[in-house]
Amino acid sequence: MNLVSSPNLTHPTWSRFFFTLALGATVVVGAVAAFAQSPHLSKGTQLVDEITAAQKLGVYTGDVNGATVFLNRYGGSWDTPGDLSFIRFLNVNTGTYAANYTTCAPLVSHLLKYTYGWNWADHPIPDTLNNGVPVAKASPKSYLYVSAIKNHVGFGQNVTNLLGVQPGDIAARWEVGTDEGHTMIVVGVNTASAKAYPVSSTDVSFEPAIAGATYYEVTVLDSSASGHTNDTRLITYGGKTDLSGGVGIGVMGVFANAAGEVVAHTWSLPTSSYLTTKNGVTSINSSWLSGIKSRLKKQADVELVFGRLPALAPIVP
Repeated sequence: MNLVSSPNLTHPTWSRFFFTLALGATVVVGAVAAFAQSPHLSKGTQLVDEITAAQKLGVYTGDVNGATVFLNRYGGSWDTPGDLSFIRFLNVNTGTYAANYTTCAPLVSHLLKYTYGWNWADHPIPDTLNNGVPVAKASPKSYLYVSAIKNHVGFGQNVTNLLGVQPGDIAARWEVGTDEGHTMIVVGVNTASAKAYPVSSTDVSFEPAIAGATYYEVTVLDSSASGHTNDTRLITYGGKTDLSGGVGIGVMGVFANAAGEVVAHTWSLPTSSYLTTKNGVTSINSSWLSGIKSRLKKQADVELVFGRLPALAPIVP
């Protein structure tokens, strides 16, 4: 697919654009230094940074085969002609903006292919929905990413303790028994965000299945039709501020038991504060419990796993 930026679009001058990106390069370089063990995360962060830098200048669209479309979109197919997903980085020489057109698992597959030359077709994965028969796909669906992690196919480790999860680890979930799910790259687990869930409570929003568990904020990089909390996909365009689809970084929540094992997760964080004080007594806010209940995905229903890739030699800097 030939992807070029239209010279006819209304946008700031290229000199201003590249100057702004040069300033933003400090952020990218810092990310690379922090996540040197995970080149695919560094490239994913770079992609988000470059798209965000363009959007901050009011540049939201570019040309794809002559059609003006958003630089950051959710969709595309791995192998359907005419609707191919892709990731594209800023090219100063050709004057081409960074762009993204992916769904969740293909974004991760694209980043692994771009960074390492990785091809999942060379690593057959046990198909959970077909009696474990190995299936080789260039871009596995999310439920197959879950299977690959649990069966150590392409992954060196299934990280079962949330506090052992590191930046660059792959997070994958599936709605148990279906082929629906989601795949992400972990940016970081915020251990300072730990919040204790009640061991017991008379509150109507109390969930016994996660009694005594600890709630952590986990920042992820993914491609999504919607966003998480504090998401980079929140944009103002056409006089309206809303979440855009496509690649971005945001915060979700994960519950872990005393052994660090995942027992549930939430796509986003409750909007209410965790604690409330009434008549001089501080307790867990009922609204926070309600916010958790409305978002909660129990591990038995929607399984979330974390996998660590082996040390791979990047083919791109």
